[in-house]
Amino acid sequence: PSAVRPHNGCAISAVLNILGSMFTIAPPRHVKKTHLMATSHRPKNAYCWFAALLAFSGWHTACLAQTTAHISAQTSATLDFDSALRAAEQHAPLLRARAASIQGATALQTSAGLLPDPKLTLGIADFPVSGPARGSLTQDNFTMRQIGISQDVPNRAKRAARAEAAVARTDREQALARVEALAVKRETGLAWIARFFAEKRLGLISTLAAQQRQLVDTAPTQYAAGKAMASAVPMARLDALALADREDELQKDVKQASAQLQRWVGSSAALAGGLPALAVDPRHLHANIERSADIAAIGPQQTLAQAEVREADAAKTGDWGWGVSYGRRGQGYGDLVSVQFTFELPLAPNERQQPMVIAKQKEWARLTSERDDLVRKNTQELDSMLAELDESSRKLKRLTLEAEPLAAQRSALTLAAFESGRDTLAAVLQARQQQTELALRGLELQARQAAVQWRLNTLIAD
Repeated sequence: PSAVRPHNGCAISAVLNILGSMFTIAPPRHVKKTHLMATSHRPKNAYCWFAALLAFSGWHTACLAQTTAHISAQTSATLDFDSALRAAEQHAPLLRARAASIQGATALQTSAGLLPDPKLTLGIADFPVSGPARGSLTQDNFTMRQIGISQDVPNRAKRAARAEAAVARTDREQALARVEALAVKRETGLAWIARFFAEKRLGLISTLAAQQRQLVDTAPTQYAAGKAMASAVPMARLDALALADREDELQKDVKQASAQLQRWVGSSAALAGGLPALAVDPRHLHANIERSADIAAIGPQQTLAQAEVREADAAKTGDWGWGVSYGRRGQGYGDLVSVQFTFELPLAPNERQQPMVIAKQKEWARLTSERDDLVRKNTQELDSMLAELDESSRKLKRLTLEAEPLAAQRSALTLAAFESGRDTLAAVLQARQQQTELALRGLELQARQAAVQWRLNTLIAD
């Protein structure tokens, strides 16, 4: 591998030098035999082979060691919030699928406004099937073999509308790609946040479980010293078992969150770093609500609908075409050239073309109404998320500044009283349970707050 190649130059040179010393160039025939015997290196060949094998073995071992270290470094790579977003942007299959759609729509632009392919005509005209010249291609002066070419020409307005529609389809695919990219970014961030707080909850329970095991170990001593009742020992063990069940549940949550994140980034690397600053500006969000990705994607679709309306309306003007053919008759008769023009006659536009125009106009009206509904829907979701963010922020502040310090104080006081024989183990377990629930509640509120902040940060397209 290229990563280890620069470090092995010395070993390779040593191997080549030793191998070169094992072979000598044959001298000319006029050199004396005694001189050959004096300069011969054959007795040393065994030592040279042995040294070469040792050098090659050392070089091979170095290659394996450095390659293993390189692979270990790759597998032990960490994944912070920004790198997760970059990995999802580069490797998400949904984005590759949308990029393929854009390329396909772009490729269609070159042929959208072109004329259709011409047509080659081959045939026989006025072939006799009765009379003296029946079955002959040369005896009747009307019979001729024809070859020709014809071209259909749609009217200019229709071709221009088709070209505009092709450009609008590309714009629509690009707008949908922005919607997909923002959705991938949002879901990747949410998956990273979910795994981050799942691991924090698991770490909290694991710490509390270790403390509980210490309490289980001291309960028999407390009972033997007369500082605890006989029920203290099984009570402590039951509480430890409950924490073990809780720990298993949180391990399941971590695995599920890891699987969700792996779907977007393509790897299960360990998390690194913390949450980035997720500032929220409600005024900016309300002022730019129409820049939401799903709302912005309606614009190109409306442009496409307008182009289709113009194409349908252009069908009221008929298309035309031309054709040229050459007819070869029998010997003694002159050849003929024919030129013809065809014109489409829209005799009933109100019954044929106008219904298509109305249908396309209604499609544009539908998109306009859907856009208005999306504006209202996104505004309602924005207000709901802002209300949820305000609620979780106030609850988290109250829990962090008041509830958690009081629970920690209660737990410490009851533990000290239990160790001095002035309180029961049940009181200690109850205090610790309340402290645990408050700590888990705090992490849950932080996770909710971070998730809402990230949703708000990915509401408006960049």
